[in-house]
Amino acid sequence: MATPTLVATPGAGNANSYCTLAEANSYFDSRLHSEAWTGSDDATKTIALIEATRLLDRLYTWASWTTQRVPRSQGGQILQWPRTGVLDERYRDFIGNDEIPLGLKNATAEFAMQLITEDRTLDLDIETKGIQSLTAGPVSISFGQVGSIRAKVVPDAVVNMIPDWWGWVHGRVRGTRDLVRA
Repeated sequence: MATPTLVATPGAGNANSYCTLAEANSYFDSRLHSEAWTGSDDATKTIALIEATRLLDRLYTWASWTTQRVPRSQGGQILQWPRTGVLDERYRDFIGNDEIPLGLKNATAEFAMQLITEDRTLDLDIETKGIQSLTAGPVSISFGQVGSIRAKVVPDAVVNMIPDWWGWVHGRVRGTRDLVRA
């Protein structure tokens, strides 16, 4: 199988990644426990970056709107970023209409490494195995098989790298909730 060409040009009609291979390698140069990334070949890394971008666009509802209004069929922007009217991570300025923010590039790289580590897109075992028992006092929960619970598709490490005002993952609630006694 031929390795696809990674295209990380913001707003390009053929873009397939938010992060270049060089940017991802730079991110992992200063990250602990990145052996899954550094031990992989460039073809695997490229495919992982493309898949991470694809999943981020599919699973996130991004804030604001894409910068280009040209239809995809006419060569317009294919990925959900760049966007207009989105504040940077520190609320200081708006992100440029022609740029992918560093936080999203790093999140894409992080997600790519976690996809190399395991296939996070498989059905969640917690849904297929289910809860076997639940006791109310003093609280106890047991699941089908030990070790059968899998992580979410978008790992918490990735979700936490993307500010709330940039968007949210489908099916996941972030933030705090009031604790109410019954």
